[in-house]
Amino acid sequence: MQIKNDQPSNFTNLLIIGLILISVYLLYSLTLAFYKSHQIDVYINDFEKENKRIEEENRKLIEEFDYVTSEAYIDKILKQDKGLINAGEEVIIIASNTTEENLDDVLNLDNFGQKDMSKLSNLQKWKMFVFDDNPLR
Repeated sequence: MQIKNDQPSNFTNLLIIGLILISVYLLYSLTLAFYKSHQIDVYINDFEKENKRIEEENRKLIEEFDYVTSEAYIDKILKQDKGLINAGEEVIIIASNTTEENLDDVLNLDNFGQKDMSKLSNLQKWKMFVFDDNPLR
């Protein structure tokens, strides 16, 4: 009678251990590939959001630039800062407190909204220079 050996041979044990190690390595590689793919997707999404934000900012800046370079804006700035009056336009000055003195002052304005100094005497000009609000002091 022969005795059967139920234990697998050494070659079979090495083969099973090798297959388990290869399976673990393949599983690790697959998991690592999925993780890197996920990181790349997150990175791409972040850049797409940043690109949309920059596009919106650029669009607003282009609109602002178009407005600032428009003829209407240039005309507005020239009128506000330089006192430009276009042909056919009249300047209307609205005073908040209209008294006799203020009415005289409003009526004595030149085309640029400044006091007309040609009608004042030298003494009045010196009083204005010394006592009134003067930007030259």
